[in-house]
Amino acid sequence: MPHPLTILYTPLPQASMHELRLWRCAFDAALAPWLDARQLEHVRRFGQNVADSDVAGQEAPGQILIEAALSRLMARAQLITATALHGSLQNQIQMDSRGRPLLDGWRVAFSHSGRAAFCALAPAGQNADIGLNAPDIGLDAEALTSPPPHVSAFATHELAGPPALPQSAIEREALRRWTIKEAMLKAAGLGLGMQPAHIPTGRFGQRAGRWQGPLGLFGWRSLACPGHWLCVALAGHVPPMQMTVLRQSPHTLLRRLADVPPQS
Repeated sequence: MPHPLTILYTPLPQASMHELRLWRCAFDAALAPWLDARQLEHVRRFGQNVADSDVAGQEAPGQILIEAALSRLMARAQLITATALHGSLQNQIQMDSRGRPLLDGWRVAFSHSGRAAFCALAPAGQNADIGLNAPDIGLDAEALTSPPPHVSAFATHELAGPPALPQSAIEREALRRWTIKEAMLKAAGLGLGMQPAHIPTGRFGQRAGRWQGPLGLFGWRSLACPGHWLCVALAGHVPPMQMTVLRQSPHTLLRRLADVPPQS
């Protein structure tokens, strides 16, 4: 990784329901040795008993569940393949008491947009000047085609834009602000245990900021990614301005995962 904080991005396969189930099975089998019991339980609870449905032009609930399972598997595959390249993959991915991923030697966060899987990672204990030795990273991704969250998730001023701004631009800004709230809640380990409307997201179009939350100071930065808004949050520091976003296809990701040497 050329920069200390890297975001990995893999779009979901464009495939039928049956093909998506095959993708999920393939990633599940290849990942099983690298996930502890809690991680396995987490990724396997989506769509296990969903029947195939290939209704043209429709996204049935079953397909949404299969895509949710596949995106979670792909995010973990991104982490395994990236760390294996650095020769530091020695232990399984675990889960902390707040449901966040743990891997020795790395700071990690996952996100899933419904269209792609994302993984943010940074070496632990390095680059203290930008906060990457802090224990908490949060990542959130939202597809630009997603509907904005309910207005109750925002303070009143957050949904007010410049005069004559088209509704589509206001909705896109709402999605960007939502990623900020989600990333900071994840970094703080609060989940949705705190009202998102209470988390500030700065001025209209602001791309970086800080939040003094109940568990300390968190910094955030918004990023553009094809078809998405992304936000990264770090405990104590604003994330660096330059971050690497690396895209790989699902085919490449699965092939690299299969090539990871087994644990000794």
